[in-house]
Amino acid sequence: MPAQAPASAGESERAEPEATVQADAETAGCEAEDAPAAFRFQVQPEFHPVPLGTDDDEEAFDEQMREFARDYWGDREELEPLRRFTAAMYGVNSQQLAAEGTVYHALGIFPIGGTVEGAQSPERVSRCTLSVSVRDLDNPAPHLAAAGIAETLDKGQESGEVQLITLPAGPAVVHIAGSRAVWELPDGEDQERFFVRIEVWMPFPEDDRLLLLCLSTADVQDLYHYQAVLADIADTITFGDAEADLAAVGGTEPQAHPFG
Repeated sequence: MPAQAPASAGESERAEPEATVQADAETAGCEAEDAPAAFRFQVQPEFHPVPLGTDDDEEAFDEQMREFARDYWGDREELEPLRRFTAAMYGVNSQQLAAEGTVYHALGIFPIGGTVEGAQSPERVSRCTLSVSVRDLDNPAPHLAAAGIAETLDKGQESGEVQLITLPAGPAVVHIAGSRAVWELPDGEDQERFFVRIEVWMPFPEDDRLLLLCLSTADVQDLYHYQAVLADIADTITFGDAEADLAAVGGTEPQAHPFG
């Protein structure tokens, strides 16, 4: 995976991504004794977090989803039906993801082409989703666990590319795979769409758990761009509770980035 993401139009040069996420018992939505060891990672400002349904307060969660929809569509009155649909659709999906162990979920909106200083407008906008989840894993040693994951993925039913890598936080596995979805239209014809998924599987260094980062997009022509984006994120992963871990990678506290 490339180490540096290409610059997008209107994006200022930066040495570090702009936001940090930490998973713990509260954000992971599990009991304290079952919580994964704390970890942190940083994401680019083009990612916009989607609220996760990890709280019993349904009213508060509904308001979070309404705010998310307002950020996405803006406040124009005629867009209210779209805001309601977006809040409902992402709300259901968010709650399901949280129940399955997802601790972070975000939409990525990346301008493609143009110039960094903004003299030329972007040619188009590319979109992706990023989810981060924690799974249980019998992990005798991270390098052995990573090798086992790579072998399992390579022999699995899904085709794709599997590669063992070494990140600053330890051994990991990169898996790239494509998929095809087909819809039957009312006129009897089929419509198809292709997706590409990039995954980073990383065993916890001192815990029987696995960290999985998954970036997916229907803009398959931007595969190399998103490989670089996920590579930058993966390089910032740190494990542990110490605030020094965050300072060591130049991190900041989580920030809200409204949709453009």
